[in-house]
Amino acid sequence: MKLPRLNRLTVLTLFAALIVNSGCNGEIDEALKDRLIESAYVLNDSLATKRLQIITHISSLRGTSAELFKMVHISDAHLSDLSSDNKYDHPNNLREAIRFSNKKELKINAITFTGDAVGSDFNTKKLDAMKFFRSFLFHLYDQNNIPTFPCVGNHDSNMLNADKSQYLSRGDIHAAMTFSLQSAALMPQGKNYYYADVRNPMGGFVRYIALDMLEQDYEFHYDTQHLAYFSQQQIDWLCQTALQEGMTPNHSVIILTHFPFQRSGNGENSYLSDGDFIQPWYMIPEIVEAFRTKSALNKSYKSNYGAEPIDVDVDFSSIPGEFICHLGGHIHATARFSIDGLKNQSPNLPPQQMLLCTNMSPSEMGRTYNKVDRLSKMPSSNAFCIYGIDTNSKKVYITFFGAFIPAGQPDYPEVQEFDYL
Repeated sequence: MKLPRLNRLTVLTLFAALIVNSGCNGEIDEALKDRLIESAYVLNDSLATKRLQIITHISSLRGTSAELFKMVHISDAHLSDLSSDNKYDHPNNLREAIRFSNKKELKINAITFTGDAVGSDFNTKKLDAMKFFRSFLFHLYDQNNIPTFPCVGNHDSNMLNADKSQYLSRGDIHAAMTFSLQSAALMPQGKNYYYADVRNPMGGFVRYIALDMLEQDYEFHYDTQHLAYFSQQQIDWLCQTALQEGMTPNHSVIILTHFPFQRSGNGENSYLSDGDFIQPWYMIPEIVEAFRTKSALNKSYKSNYGAEPIDVDVDFSSIPGEFICHLGGHIHATARFSIDGLKNQSPNLPPQQMLLCTNMSPSEMGRTYNKVDRLSKMPSSNAFCIYGIDTNSKKVYITFFGAFIPAGQPDYPEVQEFDYL
């Protein structure tokens, strides 16, 4: 179903009326700024709530009587001193996402965050990056009663700074995450990857598997600002623990990452844009494909960047459970694409789907794909995704909060859907 789009001109016209009704005479004081931010939130809240109601209506017309599993997906918060509407000491947009998700009538089951908590540049000091990261985690969980699961992104290592003493190590991030992360998450000691099960109102559980693209020791062998690195230990954990431990026929899996699983390219040839994987980009999707098809995978994945090869030897033939999708960010755009080109890709299943969520701050513009006009303290300031998942009919419904023009798809409907099985 395609909805009539509330275009940017209509939104700005409505918002101009709010300003006039607030008594603005050209000088906007702090109290009025707060009212503008609140008015923008109320407008976006109303529109997003209506879209969720339409998703529920569509699923009910198809015979689904049970409550859908509902999830809010945020990404690329980029908390810093400079990020508009997401400054580290008062991240309005992040707070709005938590506020929206906790509305009892929406019955949101989980919140996910797919990396770049920190907004870092070439001069960001380690103490500042750590301050931004801790602030993000505080505001992510403050006054938040929804199971919430973050993973790290390339900016979270602070490796734009040329001084290695200013980088955030795995231990720095681990200390902050384990202090904040909910106890339901099963995180190996000293690591920043984990899995967690959330009860599904349709029956069974949704398992979130959060990956760590920054994983390296204190020597910082790899530039994880631009290269995603997964250790042999993390891949073994993914294969033998996260995709097997306690898995039942009523488990549905979602993987959280930051970099999209796609071949690197220049310009608009790839959602990776200025990034790449140290191991082949298809390594993790091929592991997932073996899980989806309940088959074995025995393969060595060589590196193009001097790292040791990763050896995968796993057999999922007796492991129950299904896979829904991958969630990511990085490119500062909303997008959905099929993961194709896998050596073990099944012709009997729909391709794996990668869902990308845009960034949360208007001042953090994407170089390639972010085509949305984002204005501070306006309805277009904030942006994140909302999903309804029907694990009975194997469908995912996608909608959004705030600004929304997906990458390269101007006719993308305000409610989209796909089959994952």
